[in-house]
Amino acid sequence: MSMEHKTPIISIIVPVYNAQAHLRQCLASIRAQRMTDWEAILVDDGSTDGSAAICDEAANADPRFTVIHKQNAGVSNARNDGIEAAKGDYLMFIDADDLVTENYCSEMFEAAKRFDADLVLCGFDRFNDEWEKHVQLVRNYAVLFRDAKDFLLLYTESRTNMFGVSIWAKLFRTDLIKNGNLRFDPSISYEEDCNFIADCVPHLQRIVALGESMYRYRQQEESLSKGYRRDTFRFLVHGYNRRCALLKRYGLEEYLSNAKGIFFGVVKNTCIKIANSDLPHAEKLREYEALLAFEEVRDAVVFDKKSKSGLSNRICAAIKANDAKRLDRVMRSWKQMDRVYGIKNDLKRAIKNRGKKEQA
Repeated sequence: MSMEHKTPIISIIVPVYNAQAHLRQCLASIRAQRMTDWEAILVDDGSTDGSAAICDEAANADPRFTVIHKQNAGVSNARNDGIEAAKGDYLMFIDADDLVTENYCSEMFEAAKRFDADLVLCGFDRFNDEWEKHVQLVRNYAVLFRDAKDFLLLYTESRTNMFGVSIWAKLFRTDLIKNGNLRFDPSISYEEDCNFIADCVPHLQRIVALGESMYRYRQQEESLSKGYRRDTFRFLVHGYNRRCALLKRYGLEEYLSNAKGIFFGVVKNTCIKIANSDLPHAEKLREYEALLAFEEVRDAVVFDKKSKSGLSNRICAAIKANDAKRLDRVMRSWKQMDRVYGIKNDLKRAIKNRGKKEQA
C-alpha cells in the first residue's frame, strides 16, 4: 500500500501521559507495520516526564506521526481530541505502554474490507516482565457477528468479557464514530472504554472477530487499573449497569445471571485491592462499608451456587449478612494466608534458580 495515499486508511490514536518507560517501544511497533497507509495521532495529555519529547521525536522522524500537546485533562478528553483530528476511513486506539504486531493494521483492515464490518476485534496477549498469557476470542481465522446481540454475548462469559469492555484490539469504521457523535465521557475516569463501547453498540450492524492475537496488553502492577483507588468502584458499577441494560434492551435477560457472576469477580477483586492497600485499618473498614452500600453488590451474590473458591464463598456470606466487619475479617485472614503462600513460592523460586546456576 502506498504512502502517497493522501487520506490515510487508518487513524491510530495514542493517548500519552507520563509513558516514558515504554512509549518508544510502543511507537516502534506502530512504525513497523507492514501496511503503510496510516496516521498516528499522539495526544500528549500534559506529560511531566520525557513523553512529550519522545512524541516530538517520532513526528520529526516520520511524517505519519502527528502530536497534539495539551494541558492534562484525562484520557477521555485525549482520545476525543484524537477522534476530532482523525482523517482515516477507520480508527483504532493503542495505549502508550502497549504493543502491536507488525501485521496488526493490515489484518484488521483486510477483515473490515472483506466483511464490510463496522467493527473488527482480535485476540490479545496480556504480559509483563515476568509472565505472558494468550487470550483468544475465536478459534477460526474470522467469525462474523451478524448483529449487536452476538456481540453482547461477550459480556456474558468471563473469558470474553474483556473483549467487550476494552477499547483496544479493535478497529472502528470512522463514519460510525463521527456520524454517531460517539465520544468518551470526560466525567467517567475509570472504565471509560466500557461506556464508549456501550454507546457504540446500537450503531453496530456487522462485527468481525479474528482468531489471531495481534495486540499486546502490558499489565503493569503499578498502573491505575491495578492499584486501589477509592473513587473507582462507582464507575465499575456504572459500567456493569450499562452492560445489564444492553442485555435487557436486546432481549437477553436470560444471560443476566452470567453478568452478575462476572460482576461478583469485580467485587472480589476490589476486596483484594482494599486488603492489599496501604490504608489504615479503620479506613479499610469504611471502604468495605461503602462497598456493601451498593445494591448491585448485594444483588451479585443472590445466586445459590457454591464457588470452588473458599474466599469467594466467605466474601459472599459476609455480603449477604451485610456485615462490613465480617468482610474485613475475611480479607485480613486471606491476606495472612496469601503472605504465607508468597513466602513459600519465593523460596521455591530461589531453590529452582540456584539449581539452574549450579547446573550451568
